Amino acid sequence: MATSVFDTHSARQSVGSTGSGSRRHSLLSTDGRAGIQYDYANAWGARGDKLSRWRRAYLASDTGDSSGVQSTSLALPDESRFTTCMAMSEDQSLLAAGSGSYDTNMFFVQSLDDQLDVKASFASKFPIYSLAFKGDLLMAGTDRNTSVLYKVDRARLLGYAVENSIDAAQGVDGPLVRCVGTYKNKAAKSIDIAAPGSHIPTKRVACVEFAPAFASGSGWPPSSVAPNSELFLSALGGVVNIWDATRNQQALRVEKVSAQPVCRATWSAQAPATLVAAAGFDGVISILDLRRRGKAVAWRTAQPEAAFGAWLGGDGYSSAGACINDVAWSPFVPYWLATGGEGGSVRVWDLRYAAADGAAVATLRHPTNHGAIRSLAWSATHADLLSTGTSDKSWWLHSLRADDVASGALPSVQAAVIADKRSADDIGSVVALHAKGSSFYTLSSCGDLYAHRVTPSALAGATASRITGDDIQGASESTGDMQGETVLERDMKSVEAAVSARDLKGAAEVVLNVVQRLRADSAGDSDEHPILRHADSIKRLCDLFKAKPRIKHTSWALPPAAVALSSGLLADSTSIAVESEPVTASDASPSAALKDFASDLAYVAYGLPPDFPLESTASRQPVVWQALEQLNMANLRIRLGRLVETADRAGDTGSVPTDADGRPLWKSIVDRERQIMQYAKAEPALFDARLLRAVVKLVLPHDCIAGLTLGLGICQAYLSNQRLHEQRGDAESVSCTMLDALVHVLLFPTVFDTDTSAGSAADSSDSAMAARPVLVPNVQMVRERISECLAACPEAVFEMVRLEISIQETVLKGGEQKAVAEDIVRIVQRHAKSVRVLLENTGEPEQRMHIQIHAQYPATTTLSASAVRLYLNSLLSTRGYDEHLVNSQWWRVAPAAVPADAGHVIGSDIGWLSSFPLARMLNRQTASAIVPRMQRQIDVVLATIKKEPLGLEPRLYRDTLLKVARVTLLMRSDQHLSFVVDVASKNKETGETLTTRQTVSTAIDPGVLADAFDSIDSAFLMLLEALTRHSSHRDAFKRAASEALPLYESLSQLLESQRNVRDPTDMLKSRMMAVRKYLRKLEHYANGQQPSGQQ
Repeated sequence: MATSVFDTHSARQSVGSTGSGSRRHSLLSTDGRAGIQYDYANAWGARGDKLSRWRRAYLASDTGDSSGVQSTSLALPDESRFTTCMAMSEDQSLLAAGSGSYDTNMFFVQSLDDQLDVKASFASKFPIYSLAFKGDLLMAGTDRNTSVLYKVDRARLLGYAVENSIDAAQGVDGPLVRCVGTYKNKAAKSIDIAAPGSHIPTKRVACVEFAPAFASGSGWPPSSVAPNSELFLSALGGVVNIWDATRNQQALRVEKVSAQPVCRATWSAQAPATLVAAAGFDGVISILDLRRRGKAVAWRTAQPEAAFGAWLGGDGYSSAGACINDVAWSPFVPYWLATGGEGGSVRVWDLRYAAADGAAVATLRHPTNHGAIRSLAWSATHADLLSTGTSDKSWWLHSLRADDVASGALPSVQAAVIADKRSADDIGSVVALHAKGSSFYTLSSCGDLYAHRVTPSALAGATASRITGDDIQGASESTGDMQGETVLERDMKSVEAAVSARDLKGAAEVVLNVVQRLRADSAGDSDEHPILRHADSIKRLCDLFKAKPRIKHTSWALPPAAVALSSGLLADSTSIAVESEPVTASDASPSAALKDFASDLAYVAYGLPPDFPLESTASRQPVVWQALEQLNMANLRIRLGRLVETADRAGDTGSVPTDADGRPLWKSIVDRERQIMQYAKAEPALFDARLLRAVVKLVLPHDCIAGLTLGLGICQAYLSNQRLHEQRGDAESVSCTMLDALVHVLLFPTVFDTDTSAGSAADSSDSAMAARPVLVPNVQMVRERISECLAACPEAVFEMVRLEISIQETVLKGGEQKAVAEDIVRIVQRHAKSVRVLLENTGEPEQRMHIQIHAQYPATTTLSASAVRLYLNSLLSTRGYDEHLVNSQWWRVAPAAVPADAGHVIGSDIGWLSSFPLARMLNRQTASAIVPRMQRQIDVVLATIKKEPLGLEPRLYRDTLLKVARVTLLMRSDQHLSFVVDVASKNKETGETLTTRQTVSTAIDPGVLADAFDSIDSAFLMLLEALTRHSSHRDAFKRAASEALPLYESLSQLLESQRNVRDPTDMLKSRMMAVRKYLRKLEHYANGQQPSGQQ
């Protein structure tokens, strides 16, 4: 079915064929002479001399395809047979071709794997001589000084749903292509009349090209350009015009490059994307930097064709450079530029070096090519492949290689053709050439469009092998061949060849087998992990399977005065302002340029080039993703092992361990935090707990939060694996108990560790403490205790690490002391609630008996001694004396006295918990600071009540009553300790400081507490009664209720928490009864009622 295409800019309507129209050529063809065929797959082989191979190539090229290239052709419906240009869509399988005809002169072709289909064609108003595609925008250069911008409905052209079309609102009858702007280009001077001795001027816009994305902060484009504007360049005569597509009245910039016409100008797609290369009839290459003010040319040279005149048989062109028809930036190396022209050769330039002498770093020319280079393109997948289209209807695919030379010798760069294609018998030249993926598209001047897909067989011999048996360790089993090649060597060479051919799926399948075999290699008696013995092999595989990093624009610079002085145009030019140092004049020699180019070529040509789309390939092919993950895991395991070894060698020198680049090791670990946690979950057998403990230990001294976060992530990874094995019913190969050493590091010092600040021995004056032996646990004993907790409820232990992170963040954030203390109290109490839920929902009851956690007492819900001390010190700062007393009692209680429902303590087999070192510090603090302050607060309230019962604020009554009630009901008063302390006092008469020794206790006399509660509760009831009598009738009981209700709710909750206490003492029963009695009196006021006895 024909497709009608109408454009408002055109006065005509045309019909485009939707049929295939493509011709599939034989994959293997000769010129008819039996036995004569060029061996493309072994173009770099040692068989035969180069001249003989070139000659055989010439004989085979008469019909074109090699065995490794699949070609599809399409004859465009251009009746004039005058096709001029081609452009491809980057994100769609669509290309556009232009013609110099006045009739049908624009064609849209869909490119599938093995088919080219004309989707539509139409007649523009003027002939088209250049095209550029970007998104749904198509720019065309005409022969009337004008560039025309079209908007293309690609969705409808390719047959997608109408709702995806840019013109969906206009319906299916809208134009497929419509003109949205025209731009009048400015020439250097009038081109209506040719000056004597100059080329005949033309109004043809030689080239158009959209700008790539600019780097932020590059200084270009100007601030006047809108962020969403599309910029493009166009070349007319010797002038390059820079346009903003949203403004067609005047170009942003007009740069005169040459007195002769420019044939090609192109943007550099590499950051900062401000460089433009231009060349033309005068054979001069110019590099424009749009960041420069005034003249933009920053690098310039002539390209003399020394042999051009001799090749023609005369000296006609020997004095002036031959015309350059095309210029192309390398997509991988930002300072490589390729040019080709009438001389028939391609030159590669390294822009880091001045080229006033005209010496390129590499020259490519096929001996059988007797035509000019019309178009050229770098490969989109290989940094060392460069293709050319010539005027003698040929397409060549060249492979560059830096030859290995002896140390100190000048390197050389060689080239070989690994594939070619001849156009149809019609006379014509390849006027356009584009690379996309592994395919190359060529367009001849007579309308023949070709798609050449280079297969792995054509690329098999293009890259030199760097893997030898001497470089491979282990896996000594032989393949049985004559060379004694091992299985590992054979497989690694297979990976190398597959990656070179970009057969990543095939390479990935071999990689998975190799890594699995290396991990299972149990050769040797060493405890070293098998993967570490094959570190070199893993590194080689990673180098092959890893896309190299992009070369930053700050790492190179155009050299100063990089202008051919013979041109006389920019002798006073200065270099681009970049961050790195430019090449010095002493280094800017041809040998230095060749040496650096050869080195760079050897680097980028092996394996995957910079910015290769490896992730997108892996997303389409799961086996590639699996291979990448296996290599990354093995490589990370090796790197972590080496980091730990480096840190161990540093020893106790006091310096921070660094890597080879001088970067601290701990920062390298932090950068890989997510990877470590991810791979610890995926492969716990590879990332053993001992290694992970050492890794976390490297980070903690330098960045506590990062180390704790990394450790917590590792713990969660192990927990996920353990739960997964439990669900499957598998034999438990991964258990959280393996992490006892890691948890010890994360929570160090734990409540079991020796407290060096408080001493490990009992003071002789500590009468009660001295009677008990002081336990100084060793590391093994502490980790056994931690392992018991991990076996019982790992979630609760990991919650302790999370608490440690929160507390450390709060402390590091800083602020007012009281505010920080309040934050810490809230954090620990919230943590205690979480732990309580975890204990109720996870773990076996028998196992939980061995956990030293009493969830209603927050200080017991962590094994971190630092967290316990910070919490109790915060209670002291916020006057939470009652909380301190009831929490610290667990460092005084003997295991036998702990009720079964309240939890049990670790270490019941080795004596009192108070014998642990941390208990000594906590109990001394309780006796010397907390108990006296608590008593002082009670005494102050009682003294005030005695003088003036209504003299205190209701808040103070409530606070003191609640504290007394908590201590009365929650304290184990029969488990207290006494200390003898030195108390300093000042003599009022003499002013001398006297020191006396006093005995202090960790408990308050129960009788004192009972009397205090009775006195204060009576005073509070009197205050409430007074409130009801000194207020209006409407608000009297409402105000009393607001004061009574908080205390009523708090005391009710306190009683509820003690309901399930087993075998309460007589004293506890008595105090609970007293509190209940008081609550009944308080209830009337809390409910806004008057007590019945007072009605």
